[in-house]
Formats: sequence, structure tokens, C-alpha cells
Amino acid sequence: MRLALLLLAALLVRDEAALRDAFAKEIKAKDAAKRVEAVKKLAGAKEEKTILLLAHALKDPALDVSKAAAATLEGCTDGGGVAIKALGEILVDKKADLDLRLACAKALVKERYKSEVFPYLFTTISTIEPAERQFYKFGAEVTHLLDGYMGKSFEAGKTTADRWNEWWMDHQAELKKADEKMHEEWKKEQAK
Repeated sequence: MRLALLLLAALLVRDEAALRDAFAKEIKAKDAAKRVEAVKKLAGAKEEKTILLLAHALKDPALDVSKAAAATLEGCTDGGGVAIKALGEILVDKKADLDLRLACAKALVKERYKSEVFPYLFTTISTIEPAERQFYKFGAEVTHLLDGYMGKSFEAGKTTADRWNEWWMDHQAELKKADEKMHEEWKKEQAK
């Protein structure tokens, strides 16, 4: 039984490597629709190399490809947290497409390292100026994602950012410690 499980695991790893090889060719297609399909083929990825390819695809010049990369990352298992920075940078970029930013927020709240993700979500909601009414609905959506991710809610209102900031100051150290422990466990699992 154990041998069968090991063989299955080896086959799955080989399959993801084969998908990466195919992706490397298909992502170079001139047609954005073909690049979108290449990205979608990496759905459910678990290997760091594959996650990095998807994170890089977030920067594709075609918006549809970037959105597909974010949506695909949402369904992946990013054990090492290697996509957090790429997703977070887009999320906080006010010039980026709102749908892409929201897709990045949805992918971020699937990440396991809360102390790395929180600052991106917080920055997104706390930097919306009163005159930026075009971001109000988006800010409420990100706030809702933040609430679910952290298991805490300060509602969506004028004091939300201040209350989250206070909470962060009180809990930042314990979250970082928990994340470090999780990351070490992940590294040990990868070394097996």
C-alpha cells in the first residue's frame, strides 16, 4: 500500500513537471487566449516552481492572462508563500484593474502566512481616500475578505482601518511567530 502511494505521488510530481514544460512553451503564444489556457492548465499546482511561473504570469501584458493567473493561484497550494509579494503588489496598485486587484485579494486570502498577507490587505483598505469614491465598493469587498481571513470583523466604515491597525499592533508578533513555525514545518516536509 505504501509503495502504491509513493508511486502515485511520484506520478503526480512528474505530471506537474510536464505541465510546467508545456506551459513554458504555451505562455509564449502571441494570442492572449492561448496564454490564458496555458495558465489554466496549472490549476491546483502545489510545487514552488509552478507557483512562481503563475506569479510571473500576473505581469503578462494582456489583462485576461493576468486575471487567469490570479484566479489559478487562488486554487493552488502555495506552501512556501512565494506568490504573496506578486499578488500583494498588484492588490495595492491603485492603477491596476479593479477586477484583477480583487482576484489577487481572493488569492491572497488562500495563503497560509497571515503576517505577510495582512499588510497588503490593510494597505489596500487604509489608503482609499474620501475623494476616491470609485474604490468604495472594492474597499468593502477587500474588507470582507480580510474579515473572513483573519476571523475578525470591524465592519466596513470610517473607523475600520484604524481598528484594524490597532489589532495588527497587538497581534503582529504572534502572527509572525506562527508563520515562522508553519514555514519551518513546510521546509521540513519539502526536505523529505
